[in-house]
Amino acid sequence: MEDKLNSYKEECNTHSIEPLPSIIRYFEAAGDLTELVIHGNDKYNFHQRVTDEHLDPLLIVLSSDAENILTIDLRYNLLTDIGATTLRDFLKSTKNLKKLNLVGNNIGSNGAKHLAAALKDIKTLEYLNVNGNHIETDGCIGITELIFYNAQLRYFNLGNNDIKYDGIIALANVIGYNSTVQVLNMENPSLPSSPGGQEWTPHIGKMLANNIGLLKLSLRKYKLRCDGTYTIMKQLMENKKLQVLDLGANEISVEGCMAIANFLKQEDCVLEGLQLPNNKAGDLGAKAIAQALAVNKSLRYLDFTYNNINDDGLSRIAESLSINSILQILKLFGHNYFGQESMSLFFKLQAKKPKYYLDFTVYIVDEHYDMGYVDNGVNKTWTLYDD
Repeated sequence: MEDKLNSYKEECNTHSIEPLPSIIRYFEAAGDLTELVIHGNDKYNFHQRVTDEHLDPLLIVLSSDAENILTIDLRYNLLTDIGATTLRDFLKSTKNLKKLNLVGNNIGSNGAKHLAAALKDIKTLEYLNVNGNHIETDGCIGITELIFYNAQLRYFNLGNNDIKYDGIIALANVIGYNSTVQVLNMENPSLPSSPGGQEWTPHIGKMLANNIGLLKLSLRKYKLRCDGTYTIMKQLMENKKLQVLDLGANEISVEGCMAIANFLKQEDCVLEGLQLPNNKAGDLGAKAIAQALAVNKSLRYLDFTYNNINDDGLSRIAESLSINSILQILKLFGHNYFGQESMSLFFKLQAKKPKYYLDFTVYIVDEHYDMGYVDNGVNKTWTLYDD
């Protein structure tokens, strides 16, 4: 790659900019040119992130190899709409591209529309991640149109992009009748705070009732509360495909937990991973979920952290797990009060289950139960994390 590196330095000279050390390292480490991978959050690149002006000479040097590139991963750099436009021109030649990851840049709606225009002609694209940009509603609608053109797209991440009501409705309507996208992250839109989220939840519910392709879905931070959760879970009864659902940070309290529990009690429930962190279940909500765990035959992963559950609710969960033989990973840390009753039950339980089962451990000190956090990492099978 020495010739490419020299060409890059020459292009930088032509553009009157200094070569970027992170790009120099890319050329020095590249075994071939099937991947363009420069992570701005890498410890060596943190202060040397790719900007719009540095992207141009890089892509000029790579233009003759564009057809061979399968992956472009420029996550957590400093690209804006200008960089997205530069990338659009380059993408026109990447006919075999499979993965595009631009998470954590500063791309707006115009840049998103430019990218979408180029990606429509790439029929091999399987993975698209623009999480954490600023594409907003117009950009969301533009990128969502890709689903009509690309039958290979499996992973679609539009989360944390200031997308408003119209963008969410457009995305939900398209996904409802799509059978190829398997992983969809549409978390944390920019929605009003009306109680229950009645305006948008019927559209998402209809999407879930009609869709036959989704395996994983994130609806984190949708302000669903209990009414919205009820609508979602009622429609989800019709879906026998979805395996992972993230409902974290939705202000879900008792009635919402009861709706989730009714869904989990279905004899033909197929959900394997459920994330409910940072809600408001409390003891009564925990009891409803515990009753569902006692009979559920599919759930293998449950994140129930930070839900204001006290000793009584935690005890009921522990009791349900003595019956449940399916659940493999349970995250419960971060609650108000693990008392002696719940800790004694979990102490007995952990003796029968593998250590990875819980995100905490219970031990005895001076004839008194105590507990400590255990970091089991992120499980990619039953979450939407991919990297």
